[in-house]
Amino acid sequence: MNTLTDAQLAFYDENGFLIVDPVFDEDELVALREAADELLKKSGPIIRGNPRLEIEPEMQDGELIVRKIEPIIDVVPALYTLTHDERLTTPAAQIFGEPVVLFEDKLNYKPPHVGSAYPLHQDYSYWLKYTNRLITVVLHFDDATPENGCLRFVPGSHKQGIMERPTGDAHVIAWELEDSSVAVDASGEAGSLVLFSCYTAHHSFPNRSDKGRRAILYTYNPASDGDTYPIYKGKHTKRCQEWLKTHQG
Repeated sequence: MNTLTDAQLAFYDENGFLIVDPVFDEDELVALREAADELLKKSGPIIRGNPRLEIEPEMQDGELIVRKIEPIIDVVPALYTLTHDERLTTPAAQIFGEPVVLFEDKLNYKPPHVGSAYPLHQDYSYWLKYTNRLITVVLHFDDATPENGCLRFVPGSHKQGIMERPTGDAHVIAWELEDSSVAVDASGEAGSLVLFSCYTAHHSFPNRSDKGRRAILYTYNPASDGDTYPIYKGKHTKRCQEWLKTHQG
C-alpha cells in the first residue's frame, strides 16, 4: 500500500499535483516496459487511421512513430491488473476519502528525438459531461526529466475551475509556457508517481533527447460517482476492436 502523509496531502491540496518517490522496483518496471512493447504490437498496424493510436507529427527515418495509445486495458492483461494496484489507487482514494474506480486509461510513449510537446491544458475541458472529481495517477516506466519532456504543472491552477482559453481552441490555455514562474517541472525517477487534479493546468516540452519517457496514466473517480468507464470508453474500445479485425495482416 502507498499511503500519503499529511504533508503530501497538504501539498496536493495547495498545488493540485504531487510527485511520489518510486514505489515500483526495477524488476516490476522491466515487466511493465515489456507490457508497453506488447501493447504496441497488439494495437494493430501503425498507420494514421488506427483509432487506438495517436501518431507523432514528425516521422523518424521515414517511419511513423506512436505518441500515445488509448484505451489499453483491453489489449494487455497486465495493464488491466495494474489499474487495481493499491500503490496507484490508495493515494487517489485518500484524497477523495473513499474507494475509486477507473475513468480513463492510456500510455504515453514520448519517444526519443521526435516526442512532441503537449500544449498547456486542463484535462477536465475534455470531460465536461462527467464528474469533476477526477485524479490522474501517472506511473513512470522510465526516468522523467526536463531533457526528455517531463510533465510541467501550474501550481494552484486547480483552484480556478475551467480557465480561459483565448486561443480559440477548445482546450489549450494561452500562457507563456517557458516561464518557470508559471509552470514547474515534475521530474521523477522510473517507478515514481505523479498525481494531479483534472483541473490542474499542465503541459510538456518536446523530447529531443535520446531517451524515451514512457508513462502510464490512469484516471480515477470516487466510487460514489459511479462507474462511467463503460459509457465513456466503451464505444471507443469497441470501435478499436472492430477496426483491428479488418486490418490484421
